[in-house]
Amino acid sequence: MVSKRIRMRHLRCFTAVADLGSVTRAAERMGTVQPSVSRSIRELEEELGITLFERTASGLAMNAAGRLLYSYVDGGLEQVDLGIKTMRGQIVEQRVSAYVLPNVVRMVMPGATVRFKSLYPSIDVEFKATTGGGLHHHLRLGDADFSFGRIQSAEAMQGLNFEHLFSEPLVFFARSGHPLDGASNLSIHDINEYPVVIPLTDTIIRDELDRFIIGKGLSRFKNRIETISFEFVRNFSLVSDAIVFLPLGGMKRELRDGTVTALDFCQDELMGAVGLTTPTARKTSEPAQLLMQVIREEVQILGLGS
Repeated sequence: MVSKRIRMRHLRCFTAVADLGSVTRAAERMGTVQPSVSRSIRELEEELGITLFERTASGLAMNAAGRLLYSYVDGGLEQVDLGIKTMRGQIVEQRVSAYVLPNVVRMVMPGATVRFKSLYPSIDVEFKATTGGGLHHHLRLGDADFSFGRIQSAEAMQGLNFEHLFSEPLVFFARSGHPLDGASNLSIHDINEYPVVIPLTDTIIRDELDRFIIGKGLSRFKNRIETISFEFVRNFSLVSDAIVFLPLGGMKRELRDGTVTALDFCQDELMGAVGLTTPTARKTSEPAQLLMQVIREEVQILGLGS
């Protein structure tokens, strides 16, 4: 339980000193006097029973304990300030733009968008469709505020922050009644006996698939169709013996309806992180912060993050 003696002023003084490395400059930012800030820092350290700063010749520098506290407090205070501004109608920017990958478009975004627009009807929302190819470049260039989907490669994530929300497998699907429906312990060679529908080159999940099948001793599927059209994938799988490769969320509705089946083939090996990606060099806009929070809540409501 948080001590009742720790006040918002203690935390605001702490983050100001942490940001600026100086009690004097922190006082100027907060419109108060240096002794007041010093007293707040001293009271906070006494209440926590630990020193948060090292006193140096050039000012104050956070120690390990200070950095740990800052990692929790800074984002929390931003959310408090954002909530207050939202209630007062003081958010100036009224638009949010995001890249959303196909699996979360179907699974998370409908409910999240309903709730977001009910809370913030005046904020315009733009969803840009993508399969992940070149996504890191688009985010760094400022083409969108954030992206929501599967994590990219370590190389592509340079200059980007990723917030993990849930894990999701990539799955091989087939229509119900397919010859492999109900078969156990399938191999890559069993899959290779049928047409396989896979994503286009340079998409996030195609990169994962290529590495996976090479690891299984197969250079490529012998009979394949490449597309990013989910409508084609869904309808083609229902009228053929083709096997389709998608994130679980991309076919969750069809699984629930019983029109497709998830094949018993290496799902645990194709598990990946899904979350929010933002550029490190640019502050996330206030409307984007609001939408990202609604997405986090929707993930919890759907039970994906548990």
